[in-house]
Amino acid sequence: MAIINGGYKEYKLDNGLVVALQNTPTQTVASKLRVNYGSSHERQGEEGLAHYLEHCLVTGGSAKYDPVQADEIKGSFGFSNAFTNIGRTFFVGQMLSEDLKSWMDYTSDHVLRPRFDKDRIDGERERVLREISDAKSNPTYPANQEFNNVFYRGHPKGRFTLGSEVVVRDATQEVMKGFHNRGYHPNNMDLIVVGGLPENIEEMVRDYFGQVSSGENMRKDFPMLEPLGEKMVLRRPAPERLNADNPEDSSAQIFLHYLGPVSGNEDEYAVRAMNQILGGDTNSLLFQNFGLKRGLAYQATTSADVDYNGGELGINASVPANRIDEAVGAIFEEIDSMKTQRPSDTSVDRIKRMAKYNLAKTFESNEGHILAIEAKLDEGLTPELFIEGFDRVTPERVMEVANKYLPDRQSGKYILYVRDPLQK
Repeated sequence: MAIINGGYKEYKLDNGLVVALQNTPTQTVASKLRVNYGSSHERQGEEGLAHYLEHCLVTGGSAKYDPVQADEIKGSFGFSNAFTNIGRTFFVGQMLSEDLKSWMDYTSDHVLRPRFDKDRIDGERERVLREISDAKSNPTYPANQEFNNVFYRGHPKGRFTLGSEVVVRDATQEVMKGFHNRGYHPNNMDLIVVGGLPENIEEMVRDYFGQVSSGENMRKDFPMLEPLGEKMVLRRPAPERLNADNPEDSSAQIFLHYLGPVSGNEDEYAVRAMNQILGGDTNSLLFQNFGLKRGLAYQATTSADVDYNGGELGINASVPANRIDEAVGAIFEEIDSMKTQRPSDTSVDRIKRMAKYNLAKTFESNEGHILAIEAKLDEGLTPELFIEGFDRVTPERVMEVANKYLPDRQSGKYILYVRDPLQK
Protein backbone atom coordinates (compact mmCIF):
# COMPACT_ATOMS: atom_id res chain seq x y z
CA MET A 1 0.00 0.00 0.00
CA ALA A 2 2.45 2.64 -1.24
CA ILE A 3 0.31 5.71 -0.59
CA ILE A 4 3.19 8.16 -0.26
CA ASN A 5 4.38 7.55 -3.80
CA GLY A 6 6.35 9.16 -6.61
CA GLY A 7 4.46 12.39 -6.00
CA TYR A 8 6.12 12.78 -2.61
CA LYS A 9 9.32 14.75 -2.06
CA GLU A 10 11.12 15.60 1.15
CA TYR A 11 14.13 17.92 1.36
CA LYS A 12 15.70 20.74 3.36
CA LEU A 13 16.44 24.33 2.38
CA ASP A 14 19.87 25.83 2.96
CA ASN A 15 18.50 27.69 6.00
CA GLY A 16 17.36 24.41 7.60
CA LEU A 17 13.63 24.48 6.80
CA VAL A 18 12.33 20.92 6.37
CA VAL A 19 9.98 20.69 3.38
CA ALA A 20 7.62 17.83 2.51
CA LEU A 21 5.53 17.99 -0.68
CA GLN A 22 2.88 15.55 -1.87
CA ASN A 23 1.05 15.88 -5.17
CA THR A 24 -2.53 14.61 -5.25
CA PRO A 25 -5.09 14.75 -8.09
CA THR A 26 -7.18 17.47 -6.43
CA GLN A 27 -8.09 21.09 -7.06
CA THR A 28 -7.30 22.08 -3.49
CA VAL A 29 -4.24 22.26 -1.25
CA ALA A 30 -3.75 21.65 2.47
CA SER A 31 -0.71 23.22 4.13
CA LYS A 32 0.78 23.07 7.59
CA LEU A 33 3.74 25.03 8.92
CA ARG A 34 5.00 23.42 12.13
CA VAL A 35 7.16 25.61 14.34
CA ASN A 36 9.01 23.44 16.84
CA TYR A 37 8.52 25.99 19.60
CA GLY A 38 5.68 25.63 22.09
CA SER A 39 4.76 26.06 25.71
CA SER A 40 7.53 23.73 26.94
CA HIS A 41 10.07 26.23 25.56
CA GLU A 42 8.83 28.92 27.91
CA ARG A 43 11.17 29.90 30.72
CA GLN A 44 10.02 30.70 34.24
CA GLY A 45 7.93 33.85 34.07
CA GLU A 46 6.99 33.24 30.41
CA GLU A 47 4.06 30.88 30.95
CA GLY A 48 1.55 31.61 28.19
CA LEU A 49 3.81 33.52 25.79
CA ALA A 50 3.86 30.74 23.17
CA HIS A 51 0.07 30.71 22.88
CA TYR A 52 -0.20 34.51 23.05
CA LEU A 53 2.46 34.83 20.33
CA GLU A 54 0.48 32.52 18.06
CA HIS A 55 -2.49 34.90 18.36
CA CYS A 56 -0.32 37.95 17.66
CA LEU A 57 1.22 36.40 14.55
CA VAL A 58 -2.15 35.52 13.06
CA THR A 59 -3.74 38.97 13.36
CA GLY A 60 -0.94 41.43 14.16
CA GLY A 61 0.17 42.17 10.61
CA SER A 62 3.56 41.66 8.97
CA ALA A 63 6.38 43.59 7.35
CA LYS A 64 4.50 43.60 4.04
CA TYR A 65 0.86 43.75 5.16
CA ASP A 66 -0.95 45.85 7.73
CA PRO A 67 -3.54 44.01 9.84
CA VAL A 68 -6.50 45.10 7.67
CA GLN A 69 -4.81 43.89 4.48
CA ALA A 70 -3.85 40.66 6.22
CA ASP A 71 -7.44 40.04 7.32
CA GLU A 72 -8.62 40.35 3.72
CA ILE A 73 -6.00 37.91 2.47
CA LYS A 74 -6.67 35.37 5.22
CA GLY A 75 -10.39 35.58 4.50
CA SER A 76 -9.81 34.43 0.93
CA PHE A 77 -8.67 30.96 1.97
CA GLY A 78 -11.06 28.07 2.46
CA PHE A 79 -9.78 27.55 6.00
CA SER A 80 -7.07 29.17 8.08
CA ASN A 81 -6.14 28.57 11.71
CA ALA A 82 -3.31 28.28 14.21
CA PHE A 83 -2.85 26.44 17.50
CA THR A 84 -0.21 25.73 20.12
CA ASN A 85 0.74 22.69 22.16
CA ILE A 86 3.63 21.87 24.45
CA GLY A 87 6.13 21.19 21.66
CA ARG A 88 4.95 23.11 18.62
CA THR A 89 2.95 25.97 17.18
CA PHE A 90 1.02 25.20 13.99
CA PHE A 91 -0.20 27.42 11.16
CA VAL A 92 -2.59 25.59 8.86
CA GLY A 93 -4.45 26.46 5.70
CA GLN A 94 -6.75 24.86 3.15
CA MET A 95 -7.36 26.59 -0.16
CA LEU A 96 -7.84 26.32 -3.89
CA SER A 97 -4.62 25.37 -5.65
CA GLU A 98 -4.58 28.78 -7.32
CA ASP A 99 -4.42 30.45 -3.87
CA LEU A 100 -1.37 28.54 -2.60
CA LYS A 101 1.04 31.31 -3.57
CA SER A 102 -1.04 33.81 -1.61
CA TRP A 103 -1.05 31.51 1.47
CA MET A 104 2.74 31.10 1.33
CA ASP A 105 3.21 34.85 0.96
CA TYR A 106 0.85 35.62 3.83
CA THR A 107 2.10 32.87 6.18
CA SER A 108 5.83 33.33 5.63
CA ASP A 109 5.60 37.09 6.12
CA HIS A 110 3.50 36.87 9.29
CA VAL A 111 5.45 34.03 10.89
CA LEU A 112 8.96 35.15 9.96
CA ARG A 113 8.55 38.95 9.73
CA PRO A 114 5.72 39.93 12.08
CA ARG A 115 4.69 43.56 12.55
CA PHE A 116 3.38 43.25 16.14
CA ASP A 117 0.84 46.01 15.57
CA LYS A 118 0.19 47.44 19.02
CA ASP A 119 -3.58 47.76 18.69
CA ARG A 120 -3.86 44.17 17.47
CA ILE A 121 -1.61 42.62 20.11
CA ASP A 122 -3.51 44.52 22.81
CA GLY A 123 -6.75 43.19 21.34
CA GLU A 124 -5.36 39.66 21.22
CA ARG A 125 -4.16 40.06 24.79
CA GLU A 126 -7.76 40.56 25.88
CA ARG A 127 -8.94 37.63 23.78
CA VAL A 128 -6.29 35.34 25.27
CA LEU A 129 -7.15 36.51 28.78
CA ARG A 130 -10.79 35.65 28.05
CA GLU A 131 -9.71 32.25 26.72
CA ILE A 132 -7.77 31.55 29.92
CA SER A 133 -10.68 32.74 32.04
CA ASP A 134 -13.14 30.59 30.06
CA ALA A 135 -10.94 27.53 30.60
CA LYS A 136 -10.58 28.19 34.32
CA SER A 137 -14.30 28.89 34.69
CA ASN A 138 -15.11 25.42 33.39
CA PRO A 139 -16.17 23.23 36.34
CA THR A 140 -13.79 20.51 35.14
CA TYR A 141 -10.69 22.76 35.28
CA PRO A 142 -9.70 22.02 38.90
CA ALA A 143 -10.14 18.29 38.30
CA ASN A 144 -8.07 18.39 35.11
CA GLN A 145 -5.28 20.28 36.82
CA GLU A 146 -5.25 17.96 39.82
CA PHE A 147 -5.20 14.91 37.56
CA ASN A 148 -2.36 16.33 35.44
CA ASN A 149 -0.35 17.10 38.56
CA VAL A 150 -0.62 13.60 40.01
CA PHE A 151 -0.24 11.73 36.72
CA TYR A 152 2.45 13.74 34.91
CA ARG A 153 4.33 14.96 38.00
CA GLY A 154 6.24 17.78 36.32
CA HIS A 155 6.46 16.26 32.83
CA PRO A 156 5.78 18.91 30.14
CA LYS A 157 2.57 17.12 29.11
CA GLY A 158 1.00 18.28 32.34
CA ARG A 159 1.42 21.98 31.49
CA PHE A 160 -1.53 24.32 31.13
CA THR A 161 -0.71 25.55 27.63
CA LEU A 162 -2.80 28.72 27.88
CA GLY A 163 -0.49 29.92 30.63
CA SER A 164 -0.70 32.65 33.25
CA GLU A 165 -2.98 35.68 33.18
CA VAL A 166 -0.27 37.77 34.85
CA VAL A 167 2.32 36.88 32.20
CA VAL A 168 -0.04 37.62 29.31
CA ARG A 169 -1.32 40.84 30.89
CA ASP A 170 2.19 42.19 31.47
CA ALA A 171 3.78 41.12 28.15
CA THR A 172 5.02 44.13 26.18
CA GLN A 173 5.79 44.44 22.48
CA GLU A 174 9.47 44.02 23.28
CA VAL A 175 8.81 40.88 25.32
CA MET A 176 6.83 39.36 22.46
CA LYS A 177 9.49 40.30 19.91
CA GLY A 178 12.20 38.76 22.07
CA PHE A 179 10.25 35.52 22.57
CA HIS A 180 9.63 35.34 18.82
CA ASN A 181 13.26 35.99 17.92
CA ARG A 182 14.43 33.19 20.19
CA GLY A 183 12.59 30.39 18.43
CA TYR A 184 11.05 31.37 15.10
CA HIS A 185 13.88 30.29 12.81
CA PRO A 186 13.53 28.25 9.59
CA ASN A 187 15.70 25.46 11.01
CA ASN A 188 13.07 25.02 13.74
CA MET A 189 10.25 24.63 11.20
CA ASP A 190 8.68 21.99 8.94
CA LEU A 191 6.54 22.98 5.95
CA ILE A 192 4.12 20.33 4.63
CA VAL A 193 2.10 21.03 1.48
CA VAL A 194 -0.28 18.50 -0.07
CA GLY A 195 -2.67 18.73 -3.01
CA GLY A 196 -2.79 19.93 -6.57
CA LEU A 197 0.64 21.54 -6.52
CA PRO A 198 1.97 23.87 -9.23
CA GLU A 199 5.02 22.82 -11.25
CA ASN A 200 7.09 25.59 -9.65
CA ILE A 201 6.23 24.59 -6.07
CA GLU A 202 9.87 24.19 -5.01
CA GLU A 203 10.76 27.60 -6.40
CA MET A 204 7.76 29.05 -4.57
CA VAL A 205 8.88 27.53 -1.26
CA ARG A 206 12.40 28.86 -1.75
CA ASP A 207 11.18 32.36 -2.64
CA TYR A 208 8.94 32.72 0.39
CA PHE A 209 10.71 30.69 3.06
CA GLY A 210 14.33 30.51 1.92
CA GLN A 211 15.31 34.16 2.39
CA VAL A 212 15.45 34.13 6.19
CA SER A 213 18.63 33.02 7.97
CA SER A 214 18.72 30.10 10.38
CA GLY A 215 19.07 30.62 14.12
CA GLU A 216 19.45 28.70 17.35
CA ASN A 217 18.18 25.13 17.09
CA MET A 218 15.22 24.90 19.48
CA ARG A 219 14.07 21.39 18.55
CA LYS A 220 14.02 19.38 21.75
CA ASP A 221 13.84 15.84 23.03
CA PHE A 222 11.23 15.37 25.72
CA PRO A 223 12.01 13.45 28.92
CA MET A 224 10.43 10.06 29.49
CA LEU A 225 7.52 10.11 31.89
CA GLU A 226 8.65 8.49 35.14
CA PRO A 227 6.80 5.33 36.27
CA LEU A 228 4.03 5.81 38.79
CA GLY A 229 5.22 5.02 42.29
CA GLU A 230 1.88 3.82 43.65
CA LYS A 231 -1.81 3.65 42.99
CA MET A 232 -3.81 6.70 43.88
CA VAL A 233 -7.60 6.86 44.28
CA LEU A 234 -9.09 10.35 44.24
CA ARG A 235 -12.82 10.96 44.69
CA ARG A 236 -14.01 14.51 44.23
CA PRO A 237 -17.42 16.20 44.28
CA ALA A 238 -18.88 17.24 40.93
CA PRO A 239 -22.00 19.25 41.74
CA GLU A 240 -22.44 20.45 38.16
CA ARG A 241 -23.19 16.85 37.13
CA LEU A 242 -26.19 16.55 39.47
CA ASN A 243 -29.39 15.46 37.76
CA ALA A 244 -31.78 18.15 39.02
CA ASP A 245 -34.88 16.12 38.18
CA ASN A 246 -33.64 12.92 39.80
CA PRO A 247 -30.48 13.37 41.90
CA GLU A 248 -30.13 9.65 42.66
CA ASP A 249 -29.94 8.99 38.93
CA SER A 250 -27.00 11.38 38.41
CA SER A 251 -23.95 10.28 36.42
CA ALA A 252 -20.45 10.19 37.88
CA GLN A 253 -17.24 10.15 35.86
CA ILE A 254 -14.53 7.53 36.23
CA PHE A 255 -11.02 8.01 34.86
CA LEU A 256 -8.67 5.06 35.33
CA HIS A 257 -5.27 5.91 33.86
CA TYR A 258 -1.89 4.18 33.85
CA LEU A 259 1.39 4.31 31.96
CA GLY A 260 1.68 2.94 28.45
CA PRO A 261 4.23 2.74 25.65
CA VAL A 262 5.47 5.83 23.81
CA SER A 263 5.42 6.33 20.08
CA GLY A 264 7.76 3.92 18.29
CA ASN A 265 7.85 1.41 21.14
CA GLU A 266 7.74 -2.23 20.03
CA ASP A 267 4.54 -2.76 22.06
CA GLU A 268 2.61 0.09 20.45
CA TYR A 269 0.62 -1.92 17.88
CA ALA A 270 -0.25 -4.75 20.25
CA VAL A 271 -1.37 -2.19 22.84
CA ARG A 272 -3.58 -0.45 20.29
CA ALA A 273 -5.16 -3.82 19.48
CA MET A 274 -5.59 -4.50 23.21
CA ASN A 275 -7.30 -1.15 23.69
CA GLN A 276 -9.65 -1.85 20.79
CA ILE A 277 -10.66 -5.24 22.21
CA LEU A 278 -11.10 -3.80 25.69
CA GLY A 279 -13.03 -0.64 24.89
CA GLY A 280 -12.69 0.47 21.30
CA ASP A 281 -16.14 -0.13 19.80
CA THR A 282 -19.45 -1.95 20.16
CA ASN A 283 -17.70 -5.34 19.98
CA SER A 284 -15.45 -4.52 22.93
CA LEU A 285 -15.56 -6.11 26.36
CA LEU A 286 -16.53 -2.87 28.04
CA PHE A 287 -19.41 -2.21 25.66
CA GLN A 288 -20.75 -5.77 25.69
CA ASN A 289 -20.31 -6.60 29.38
CA PHE A 290 -19.95 -3.33 31.27
CA GLY A 291 -22.54 -1.50 29.19
CA LEU A 292 -25.07 -3.91 27.67
CA LYS A 293 -25.16 -6.70 30.24
CA ARG A 294 -24.71 -4.68 33.43
CA GLY A 295 -26.18 -1.38 32.30
CA LEU A 296 -23.37 0.54 33.98
CA ALA A 297 -22.62 2.99 31.17
CA TYR A 298 -23.96 4.33 27.92
CA GLN A 299 -20.36 4.51 26.79
CA ALA A 300 -17.07 3.30 28.27
CA THR A 301 -13.96 3.80 26.19
CA THR A 302 -10.24 3.24 26.22
CA SER A 303 -7.67 5.88 25.30
CA ALA A 304 -4.00 5.95 24.35
CA ASP A 305 -1.66 8.93 24.15
CA VAL A 306 1.86 8.06 23.00
CA ASP A 307 3.25 11.51 22.15
CA TYR A 308 6.10 13.52 23.66
CA ASN A 309 7.50 10.52 25.58
CA GLY A 310 4.55 10.56 27.95
CA GLY A 311 2.82 7.23 27.29
CA GLU A 312 -0.64 7.22 28.86
CA LEU A 313 -3.39 4.61 28.69
CA GLY A 314 -6.84 5.00 30.18
CA ILE A 315 -10.40 3.82 30.63
CA ASN A 316 -13.07 6.50 30.83
CA ALA A 317 -16.75 6.07 31.65
CA SER A 318 -19.82 7.88 32.91
CA VAL A 319 -21.61 5.62 35.41
CA PRO A 320 -24.53 5.83 37.84
CA ALA A 321 -23.35 7.84 40.82
CA ASN A 322 -25.04 5.39 43.20
CA ARG A 323 -23.16 2.45 41.62
CA ILE A 324 -19.60 3.81 41.48
CA ASP A 325 -17.99 1.02 43.52
CA GLU A 326 -19.78 -1.62 41.46
CA ALA A 327 -18.63 0.07 38.26
CA VAL A 328 -14.99 0.23 39.35
CA GLY A 329 -15.08 -3.45 40.27
CA ALA A 330 -16.63 -4.30 36.89
CA ILE A 331 -13.91 -2.40 35.03
CA PHE A 332 -11.22 -4.37 36.81
CA GLU A 333 -13.07 -7.60 35.98
CA GLU A 334 -12.78 -6.76 32.28
CA ILE A 335 -9.12 -5.92 32.78
CA ASP A 336 -8.61 -9.35 34.34
CA SER A 337 -10.37 -10.93 31.36
CA MET A 338 -7.91 -9.24 29.01
CA LYS A 339 -5.04 -10.69 31.02
CA THR A 340 -6.31 -14.25 31.31
CA GLN A 341 -8.48 -14.96 28.26
CA ARG A 342 -6.86 -15.29 24.86
CA PRO A 343 -8.62 -13.06 22.33
CA SER A 344 -9.93 -14.91 19.29
CA ASP A 345 -8.09 -14.91 16.00
CA THR A 346 -11.23 -13.42 14.48
CA SER A 347 -11.20 -10.40 16.79
CA VAL A 348 -7.51 -9.70 16.11
CA ASP A 349 -8.02 -10.07 12.36
CA ARG A 350 -10.95 -7.66 12.54
CA ILE A 351 -8.75 -5.05 14.19
CA LYS A 352 -6.12 -5.47 11.48
CA ARG A 353 -8.76 -4.87 8.83
CA MET A 354 -9.96 -1.77 10.69
CA ALA A 355 -6.39 -0.47 10.74
CA LYS A 356 -6.11 -0.95 6.97
CA TYR A 357 -9.48 0.72 6.45
CA ASN A 358 -8.54 3.72 8.59
CA LEU A 359 -5.24 4.07 6.75
CA ALA A 360 -6.94 3.93 3.36
CA LYS A 361 -9.56 6.46 4.48
CA THR A 362 -6.83 8.78 5.74
CA PHE A 363 -5.39 9.07 2.26
CA GLU A 364 -8.70 10.09 0.73
CA SER A 365 -8.07 13.70 1.81
CA ASN A 366 -5.16 16.10 1.59
CA GLU A 367 -5.40 16.64 5.36
CA GLY A 368 -5.00 12.89 5.86
CA HIS A 369 -1.85 12.93 3.75
CA ILE A 370 -0.47 15.63 6.04
CA LEU A 371 -1.06 13.42 9.09
CA ALA A 372 0.81 10.58 7.37
CA ILE A 373 3.69 12.86 6.43
CA GLU A 374 3.93 14.11 10.00
CA ALA A 375 4.26 10.51 11.19
CA LYS A 376 7.01 9.98 8.64
CA LEU A 377 8.89 13.13 9.65
CA ASP A 378 8.58 12.50 13.38
CA GLU A 379 8.85 8.72 13.63
CA GLY A 380 10.04 7.48 10.25
CA LEU A 381 6.67 5.75 9.97
CA THR A 382 5.45 4.89 6.47
CA PRO A 383 2.12 3.31 5.53
CA GLU A 384 3.93 0.04 4.84
CA LEU A 385 5.53 0.03 8.30
CA PHE A 386 2.15 0.85 9.86
CA ILE A 387 0.50 -2.16 8.23
CA GLU A 388 3.48 -4.37 9.07
CA GLY A 389 3.18 -3.32 12.71
CA PHE A 390 -0.43 -4.49 12.91
CA ASP A 391 0.29 -7.63 10.88
CA ARG A 392 2.74 -8.72 13.58
CA VAL A 393 0.05 -8.56 16.28
CA THR A 394 -1.14 -11.96 17.48
CA PRO A 395 -3.59 -12.97 20.23
CA GLU A 396 -0.61 -14.03 22.31
CA ARG A 397 1.03 -10.61 21.94
CA VAL A 398 -2.22 -8.94 22.99
CA MET A 399 -2.29 -11.02 26.18
CA GLU A 400 1.38 -10.26 26.76
CA VAL A 401 0.93 -6.48 26.65
CA ALA A 402 -2.30 -6.71 28.66
CA ASN A 403 -0.34 -8.31 31.49
CA LYS A 404 2.45 -5.78 31.05
CA TYR A 405 0.41 -2.56 31.06
CA LEU A 406 -3.06 -3.15 32.49
CA PRO A 407 -3.01 -2.63 36.27
CA ASP A 408 -4.03 -5.06 38.99
CA ARG A 409 -6.63 -3.50 41.27
CA GLN A 410 -4.80 -4.24 44.51
CA SER A 411 -1.13 -4.06 43.61
CA GLY A 412 -1.16 -2.06 40.39
CA LYS A 413 0.11 1.47 39.91
CA TYR A 414 -2.56 3.73 38.49
CA ILE A 415 -4.60 6.87 39.03
CA LEU A 416 -8.30 6.31 39.65
CA TYR A 417 -10.06 9.67 39.53
CA VAL A 418 -13.78 9.76 40.31
CA ARG A 419 -16.01 12.82 39.96
CA ASP A 420 -19.10 12.17 42.06
CA PRO A 421 -22.14 14.50 41.92
CA LEU A 422 -23.56 12.94 45.10
CA GLN A 423 -20.46 13.63 47.18
CA LYS A 424 -20.77 16.66 49.43
